[in-house]
Amino acid sequence: MHGTRKTSLTGVEYYSTGGGILKGKLFSIITPTYNCESTIAATIKTVLAQNKDLFEYIIVDGLSDDGTLETIKEYAAEIKLIAERDNGVYDAMNKGVDVAAGKYLYFLGAGDQLRDGILEKIKPAMPVGSSYFVYGNVYRLDQNRVYDGPFNKSKLNKRNICHQAIFYEKSIFDVVGKFDLRYKTKADFALNLKCFGSKNIKRKYINYVIADYAGFGLSSIKKDEQFMAERPQLVRKHLGVKEFLVYKIRSAYVKRANK
Repeated sequence: MHGTRKTSLTGVEYYSTGGGILKGKLFSIITPTYNCESTIAATIKTVLAQNKDLFEYIIVDGLSDDGTLETIKEYAAEIKLIAERDNGVYDAMNKGVDVAAGKYLYFLGAGDQLRDGILEKIKPAMPVGSSYFVYGNVYRLDQNRVYDGPFNKSKLNKRNICHQAIFYEKSIFDVVGKFDLRYKTKADFALNLKCFGSKNIKRKYINYVIADYAGFGLSSIKKDEQFMAERPQLVRKHLGVKEFLVYKIRSAYVKRANK
């Protein structure tokens, strides 16, 4: 992986998975923040309550001007903090990718909360090999339901996998690149389409609720015009012609129904 690497705060350790013994942290948990003073402490606490042998925690803040940074610094001994101007949430997430030292990278939004002991529970299910896209479920607090089970290309054509449910083995970002900053609210959707379309990436579903997802995120309140304009071609390129035709037919039906 490209970028500067830093040794985790607890040093180099060993962990075991279902497939063997590997060196280093199993997870890098990355939280992008900006002016989220009222929610960030709860998120941090659910991360730091996990088995500390399993993870490093990286927070990337865009120089918040409320009390967010002050709150984060209360936990400075247990996190890596990057505080500098960025070009939006996906730029912050890419910065986290660059410094992450864990095998699996996981992105947790401010206001979202990991389930108790979840890293320990899923540890035996995490593959040892490279380029694995491992995902489970989240509990959507805004909809009062679990979202959303196993995905195939057809299901991904309809809706995205919540990124709070996904663990990206770090070499994935060498295969398909990082989050595309041209997409302001749907860069994770574009990345997931690439992952499902790549023959070099292996996918595994694990039937666990990973986190409580607050919902009402940036992607739900702000339309990504660039992504919507390019979505048909992204679907065609990464999911295939069949799914492209399905998407076009469904879009035409929705357009007629909304007239």
